[in-house]
Amino acid sequence: MPILTLSVRPTRVEITLLPTRKGTRVLEMDAGSKAEDAIRALGLYPDAWIPVRDDTPIPIDEELRDGDRLRLVAAVSGG
Repeated sequence: MPILTLSVRPTRVEITLLPTRKGTRVLEMDAGSKAEDAIRALGLYPDAWIPVRDDTPIPIDEELRDGDRLRLVAAVSGG
C-alpha cells in the first residue's frame, strides 16, 4: 500500500503595528493559525490589539490566510 505524504506550506503573514510601533514584520505561521497566534508570536497581549485585514477588523479567532497583510491597531482606553 503506498504511503501518502502531505506537504503543508506555512502561512506567511505580513504584520504592521499601529500606531505605537513603526515597521512591518513577516511571520511564517503553521497552517490553521489564527490572528491571536500571530499576536502572541510577536510577544504581544491579544487583548491589547485589534487585527485588521483590508480595512476591516477581524475576530481574534479568525484563521489567517497565506499572504495576509494585517495591521494590528493598539486598543487605547482611558478617561
